[in-house]
Amino acid sequence: QFVVAEYRVLLVVGFGGHRARIRERAVNALCPHPPQPNVYDCRPPRSGMTRVAVIAGVGPTIGAAVARRFHDDGFAVALLARSEEYVRTLAADLGGDAVAIPTDVTDGAAVEAALERVRDELGPAEVLGLNASGGGGNPVDDASADRLRELFDVRVAGSMACVRAALPDLRGTEGTVLFSGTTFAEPPVTAQVEWGAVAPAARGLALSLDAALDDVSVTYVRIGSPVRPDAGPTAIDAAALAAEYRRLVDHEGIATREIDVRKR
Repeated sequence: QFVVAEYRVLLVVGFGGHRARIRERAVNALCPHPPQPNVYDCRPPRSGMTRVAVIAGVGPTIGAAVARRFHDDGFAVALLARSEEYVRTLAADLGGDAVAIPTDVTDGAAVEAALERVRDELGPAEVLGLNASGGGGNPVDDASADRLRELFDVRVAGSMACVRAALPDLRGTEGTVLFSGTTFAEPPVTAQVEWGAVAPAARGLALSLDAALDDVSVTYVRIGSPVRPDAGPTAIDAAALAAEYRRLVDHEGIATREIDVRKR
């Protein structure tokens, strides 16, 4: 479970055919009228079309849980990761409408090819989950510019490549981009200097994209606790976090720019 705390709203009226949007600055504001407990389907799917979610950076915790949740709710899912064996195994486990596309997000051409395959096999992407991280950093005596570049290429440049490749589809579906973020994006991180530089850059990219895109919602999820496949005393259960990601997609007329989640 997550803590419910304060929220602020700003009403922005769009022109030129863009929908009116309410940007919500929230720490877990609940879905106003879910049809049943823990199922956040507040908006009907587009008539005659399967909804498509692309998860970039699929590992055994957040990525897999998010893919499974969207698939369980009727989305076709595309699984993008460098680990070919893992995503193929997960796709087989999920079954129909789950496609494994081994992809290195630092390779722009590969990302473009992956999204083209998604369009051909599943349809236009409505949800883009950005979960690739590239690992952590080092204390200052072991930190290096090379490691900082590696992290930046995955976390920031790779995310940008995914957004650019999916953007025509996201605009056409008035879709949602979900950044798996961290509370490391604000305070100094002395134990992981390179990550302490890259995390704020990823957050800045997410907030800038959300401000720039009237027809696509972009949410930075600030995760403040460890995430595990099964919740522990200090960890968030990955399935519970995935349910929160799912909730963020189906608020008609409301877009969440940033949200904090932590273990209660």
